[in-house]
This record gives sequence, C-alpha cells and structure tokens, in this order.
Amino acid sequence: MKIRSKLHKTTQCPYSECRAKINPSNAATNFTTPALSVKIAVEDGIIRPGQKILEVGSGNLRNALFILNSVPDTHLFTYDLQSTIKRFTENYQRFEKLGGLLVKTDYGKRKYDVVLCTFVLETICPEEERISVLRSILSVLKKGGVLVASFRGYPGVKGSKYKTCRMGDGLITPLNTFVKPYSIPEVKNLLDSSGFKFFHTLQNYRVNKPQNIHIKASLEE
Repeated sequence: MKIRSKLHKTTQCPYSECRAKINPSNAATNFTTPALSVKIAVEDGIIRPGQKILEVGSGNLRNALFILNSVPDTHLFTYDLQSTIKRFTENYQRFEKLGGLLVKTDYGKRKYDVVLCTFVLETICPEEERISVLRSILSVLKKGGVLVASFRGYPGVKGSKYKTCRMGDGLITPLNTFVKPYSIPEVKNLLDSSGFKFFHTLQNYRVNKPQNIHIKASLEE
C-alpha cells in the first residue's frame, strides 16, 4: 500500500512491471472487529478520551469506528488510498456522521496523540518506503505521542501460491498485493531505522516469530 506523506521523499521499487501489477487496495480486508493492538490500546488506556488520533491505512475503518463507539470525546482522523475509500464508501459516510474526519491530502498538517497503523506497513514495498512512512508518522506525533501498530508475522502469511518479489523484499500474493512478514527483532530494527527510540510489544510473546505482532513505539518513554 503506497501511503505516503509529502514530508518525506519515497523510493519506489525499481521493477516497473512487478510494481504495475500490485493493487494495494486489495490488501484492505473487510474485518468486523478491531485489530488486537487497538483493542489492547483502549483497554490499557493508551487511547483515552480527549485525544487526537490518526489512522494511517484505515481500510474499512474497523479500528476508527470501534474507537468512536467505545472512547468518548476522541478526535479521529483517517488517511488511505482513494481506491480503498471507494471500496468502503458506506463505512466512511458513517465515520463522518459520527464526527470523524477523512484527511484527503497530507496528514502532516496536524500533530496527534496516537497514530494507528495496523497490518499496513508490511504491504508497502520496498523497505525504504516503509521507513519513509514511519518517519512521516513520527514527525506528526505530539510530544509523548505513541504509535500503535500491528504486523503480520511469518506464520501469519499462509498459502502455497505466494511468489517472492523481484527485489527479494517480500512476497506477492494471489490478490496481487505485497506482503513482507516480520519477526519481533525485525520490527524493532525497522522502527529503530525510522527514528523511534522506544519499542514495546503489547502481548507477551514466547517466540520471536508469532503469527501477528502488536506493538507500541514512541520517541520518548
């Protein structure tokens, strides 16, 4: 998914034929429940009333709608591809009726208490662009702000029809989307490379390669 901010220059995959086949919007799945990282963030008070919250890669709005319906007085902003927004038009109309705001251009114009990005970063190719998006997210966090994110782990990428992308950076799925599965150390390295100083998992994992990885990260402890 090519979600980017004008704040940072991005790098495209050099293999134009491969790049042309990818349809990032196909990665947005019509789940009915929020990502576990968002559910935990609400339960643990990371997401609280009165906060300004941005979701980058909002998909069908399962996370944003959950927050609007469960945490009072939050100010929700979302950012996604126009093709994804069109797929879930009714959800976005409902979101706006509930007071949410769709950021249509550059999400770098505001500062946020929390930025959500669940199962999005691993759909972006190449790694330089993932880092660019994370740096953009870091730049719009308020002092003390937090990133809440989810990544697909290696066991979470299942199927026999996946093909390695030409860069060797990840896999091409049967739906013509890209996915780069992660381990917990790889997620930490990605965040370190993007400027985040503090990294915590939101669950106690017994292995370095769980099915899904849910984390929070920040510039300050």
